[in-house]
This record gives sequence, C-alpha cells and structure tokens, in this order.
Amino acid sequence: MIVTISGGAYRMKKKYLVRLIILALLMCAFLLSSCAPKFNPANPPWDNCYVSIGEHPCDFVLKDQDGNDVRLYDYYGKVIVLDFSTMWCGPCQMAARSIDATIEKYGEENVAYVTIMIENSYGKNPDMRDLQNWAKQNGITLGPVLGGSQDFLATSDFTIVGWPTFFFIDREMVLHSSLIGYSDSLIDQSLIKLLEESDTGN
Repeated sequence: MIVTISGGAYRMKKKYLVRLIILALLMCAFLLSSCAPKFNPANPPWDNCYVSIGEHPCDFVLKDQDGNDVRLYDYYGKVIVLDFSTMWCGPCQMAARSIDATIEKYGEENVAYVTIMIENSYGKNPDMRDLQNWAKQNGITLGPVLGGSQDFLATSDFTIVGWPTFFFIDREMVLHSSLIGYSDSLIDQSLIKLLEESDTGN
C-alpha cells in the first residue's frame, strides 16, 4: 500500500519539525549555560595577578560604608571603575557627585563604580563615619565607598601619583587603563570602549 502526503500536511509537519529543532537547541543552550563552571573569586582561573595594563589585578577585601566586606572579584562580569580618592581632594568630590549618574547611564548590570577612600579630611585613615558622610554628602547610593589607607596602597601595588586616580577593569577582570585626575568625558570614553569591546567579544 502506498501512502501519499498532501502538500498541506507536509508543510504542517515541516512547521512542527522546525519548532521542535528550535526547542531542542534552546534546551541545549540552557543546559550548557547552567552546567558551565561559575567564577569562583577564591579560586580564579588565572595563576598570577599584577597591577599592570593587560593583567589581572589581585583581589582585595575592604569594608564599605555599611560595614560589609566587599571584594574586587565580586564584580567579575561587570566593567569596573576603581576610584581612589581622599576626602580633602576637590576633584575627588566632583567625581563622587557623578557616580550615581554614571551607573544609571550605563546600567547597574553592566558597570560597578567602586570608591576606595584612602584619607579623610585630616589625612588620616577614614573610619566608617567618614565613609557614610562621603556617601551622604555626594549622593552616592549605587556604589560602595570602601575604607582604604596608605598601608593598603603599599600592599596592593596600585600606584597613585595624583587624586583622584581611576583604574578601569573589563568584564574578565583585566586591567584596561588608568586615569589621573577627574574628567567626566574621559571616564565616559573608557566605559564606552570597554562595554563595546565586551559586546563584540574583542
């Protein structure tokens, strides 16, 4: 016996077959992504860390204005702005006032803006009250303000020759560039470049 399939039935079967293939591909993609190894800050996939352009800066842990431990590698997967500032520095205050606007502009899911306060208004190590006052006075609600010190600088290998100093780190935790002094346009340029590179996979 010979069974024939009409054109309409063939088209219907083809339509369902295409849907089935798409569904299978989506399921495979989901399974692969969910089974992929997650980034472990305590055990990163690189062997060495250096504060040099093109290298992975070393992880660190500092307290924020709320007393929480914040580590650099917590922000893996985002473009990071590290802002080294002091409370007595005028340009540092200008930079601080733009933090929330910068994060809102590029999205919290894309950019992390981390302030590391090295000295308070008297040139001393900042305490939690100093960090809280800095955040409040400059309207910082979307980024952590971390308590650093000159000792932290000495042990972390970040070289600071002027205030503020910015370091830009890509989504893969590679140090991309640095900037001495505050410039809203140059910060924008660095962020746009890093976000575009991550979007294109370059």
